Amino acid sequence: MNTRSSDWKTLATAPVDEQLARFCEAVTRPRAEDVNGGLRAFSCGLLAQDLIDMDGYVSVLGGHALNFLTPDGVGGFRDMSSGASASALTAIYSRAKYGSQKDIRFLAGLVIDYLARQLNDPASHWMRLFTSARENDDNVVLMTTGWRNVPSTANVLYDIVVEEINVTLAHMGLPTLINIKLPRIAPPCENYASMGAKERERVNLIQDHVIPAENFYRWSGVHVIFGDDVLVTGSTADKVLRESLLAGARSFQAIYLVAIDPRVALADATVEERLNMLEISHQLDDALAELLGAADYQPVLRTLRLLFDEGNYEALPAFLARVPAVNWLRLYKAALGNEFLSQAECIPSLTLLRHYLEEVGLLGSSVVVTERRPICV
Repeated sequence: MNTRSSDWKTLATAPVDEQLARFCEAVTRPRAEDVNGGLRAFSCGLLAQDLIDMDGYVSVLGGHALNFLTPDGVGGFRDMSSGASASALTAIYSRAKYGSQKDIRFLAGLVIDYLARQLNDPASHWMRLFTSARENDDNVVLMTTGWRNVPSTANVLYDIVVEEINVTLAHMGLPTLINIKLPRIAPPCENYASMGAKERERVNLIQDHVIPAENFYRWSGVHVIFGDDVLVTGSTADKVLRESLLAGARSFQAIYLVAIDPRVALADATVEERLNMLEISHQLDDALAELLGAADYQPVLRTLRLLFDEGNYEALPAFLARVPAVNWLRLYKAALGNEFLSQAECIPSLTLLRHYLEEVGLLGSSVVVTERRPICV
């Protein structure tokens, strides 16, 4: 018997055996209609009753995660599998979210090692996927969160993953991953992590990435993998799943570096921001100066919001000298490419930085800053 999407909202009153049978059916074959049918909330309920574990919850709608984290009650996070402190991992993760290339490479290495181990196991999900794709002459694509001129941490991380794991796949005679860049048309909201679940759903509808439609899947079989650094509410991944399957994708799976306890995340999605800020706060401080001072620093969206927010305007003049001027130029160009000049709260800081770059000879004085009506949600 097939489960209609509307059934998930009422199935919690059914006998436990029936709930688990329906859950296992849904995990085996993700369906587009389950996205809006309450499957995530239903699965969280099973987790809360200890009827499934965290790995089972993440597997809903095609997910796989390397680490399961929950708040420890004292401002940090602990590993849900071992109960141990996750402070070492979360410190690396926090710095990576603001663009630390060293930490992004470390996290990418964890994903690469995980996939390499999976591909060495003939019975693993990932090995079966790539073997099936080879036998059917299908393609496997990897998509990450949408971007507009400047990447997020997830974009940078999975670029590294794809480049490295493709060597393994090629040596094994398996289809290599096709790295798909999902575009954004509207400027993204860099404060996404501080939004609640309902706000995330709204933003995903009006200001999210553009997902390939039917023509993309028309001429050959395509299996979609969605890569992200964290699973919080699932809003982004579930949208990619739904639209990909409806458009004709053969299968969908997602991979996350971290999954946050849904008993916390679905009730308070701002837990993501607490994770992001464990090492890098919203202040222009020593930790941020060290991160931005790296020779290989590349701007990511989150750092742009931190630097050019009006709340840090007064501290910005003294902070300028603590970061190499060439890195400030990268940050300035990135901010302009993401329509930060359309956001009134960012104009004073960008104007200040423009004058500084002109004074040090890295920017011509012909650049004109004009105020435009803000369009960011």
